[in-house]
Amino acid sequence: MTFEENFQDFLAKIDAALRRFLPRADLYPQTLHEAMHYAVLTGGKRFRPLLTLSVCEALGGDLERALYPACALELIHCYSLVQDDLPALDNDDMRRGNPTCHKKFGEATALLASDGLLTLAFEILTQVQPAEMAVRLARELSTASGTCGMIGGQAADLEGASKTPDLAMLDFINIHKTGQLIKASTVAGAVAAGAGEAQIARSQRYGELLGLAFQCVDDLLDGDGYLRHMSARELENNTRLLIAKAREEARFFGKTSAKLIFLADFLEQRMPTKTHA
Repeated sequence: MTFEENFQDFLAKIDAALRRFLPRADLYPQTLHEAMHYAVLTGGKRFRPLLTLSVCEALGGDLERALYPACALELIHCYSLVQDDLPALDNDDMRRGNPTCHKKFGEATALLASDGLLTLAFEILTQVQPAEMAVRLARELSTASGTCGMIGGQAADLEGASKTPDLAMLDFINIHKTGQLIKASTVAGAVAAGAGEAQIARSQRYGELLGLAFQCVDDLLDGDGYLRHMSARELENNTRLLIAKAREEARFFGKTSAKLIFLADFLEQRMPTKTHA
């Protein structure tokens, strides 16, 4: 079964909810709202919101309630991609086979659109009931995406661009820039399900392992990152170990863990059959 087939129902729910939450593309100022739609609705695996829904389902939670943090996480992810692509950061012209947001709409509009996506994410969280759950979710997502999370990892990545970062710095960058939002995705699913602290902690551990494995797979595909400090074989072995540990964490959820295991398997399947030398 393919990724899309396995998550067909979840993907349909996520995309429908994203369209519902986004301001209409023809709403004034139209160019700004068109740019927000473009940044969110032009592809992507929806890996983070799928994690949220999968954890919530595994814990027997309400998927409709989990859609709020799931979509908030996807909007935060998309805002970060728009900013990453800007000339001041990674200076990329293409994203998911299409011109990047700033190439299509200009740098100023892309920057404002990314700001709009970030603020909309937290507006969505205010709709979660009960209010205590909304506060917990807002705290988890803001911490994961802030200066002690994704933004901090991006800043460290910029610092590392002028020199070859050592292994400790690479760990910091990857755990924060990539891993924090993936971890928040699994925690959000558990919180939305009304899970106890022990189940939230297990969901967090699964997300931490998967987040680091996600970056390791990207490094294997790109021939960069950790491959500056270890051979492709070493990184491949480390990645498979992380994924195996993530599967073990998922299996504690019992018969409802199939989608969580599938997501770990999906990462392993993304690993290149021929790694860089």
